[in-house]
Amino acid sequence: MVPRLLVVALSLLAACNRAPVGEVVARVGDAVLTAQELERRVPIHLEGQVTADHRRRMVESWVEEQLLYQEALTQKVDEDHGVNRRIDQAVQVILTAELLERLFSEVSTVSEDDLRAYYSERSDVFVRDVPELRVRQILVKGRSDASRVRKRLESGAMFDQVAREESIDASNEMGGDVGYFTEDRVAPEFWSGCDKAKIGKLTLVRTPLGYHLIEVLDRKEAGTVRELLNVRDEIRQRILTDRRESIRAKMLEEIRNRIPASIAYDKLENPS
Repeated sequence: MVPRLLVVALSLLAACNRAPVGEVVARVGDAVLTAQELERRVPIHLEGQVTADHRRRMVESWVEEQLLYQEALTQKVDEDHGVNRRIDQAVQVILTAELLERLFSEVSTVSEDDLRAYYSERSDVFVRDVPELRVRQILVKGRSDASRVRKRLESGAMFDQVAREESIDASNEMGGDVGYFTEDRVAPEFWSGCDKAKIGKLTLVRTPLGYHLIEVLDRKEAGTVRELLNVRDEIRQRILTDRRESIRAKMLEEIRNRIPASIAYDKLENPS
């Protein structure tokens, strides 16, 4: 059998000898980088946002990597036994991950019906262990700022609009709504103030961050079930995990019927 490392090396050699397709933007020895290959190196989330300066830096980085890679070959680093072993391990990891990713892509869609069915059948999984509060807030630095903002609210100004204009907390973009949270997710002073406040009543709470004008929007006691809206992402991940584990188990069972596999457990207990 041809060693896997040799197969990889021959593939790389063939790629280097192959005539470049497209406009060449950089060259290091026999290795070339084309404009098309450069575009493929742009991360998906940055497509359409890469400037000419970014491209120059990407090409310069490629040139440096190629120079170092070719020098490593010149110094026969690739002939080191330890390096070969690490390359072989890396190849196994990459190929295995790609195999599973291709299989998992076939079951990556989770429908609304799937979400609702999972939630209905396993609602006990989403029972709250501790109380949760939903609060909206306007955070300001000083007491005078808090008094001024409070007067605006008591004069009839819309809470969400004032939060966008006055709050120094990141929740200002959501009109001050910080969503549901538990005691362990916030400062003790903030939880204490929110927990004592009545639902819908404007309350002032002070923490090391400043002065919080808060309104408790909802309170969920321990033992109640979390709403579907708040666990959709968690359910989706649970469904995908279950599907992937099932596919992996079925594939391993099918492979074991074709490829002999055994473990000498006695030798593991008494290593020589």
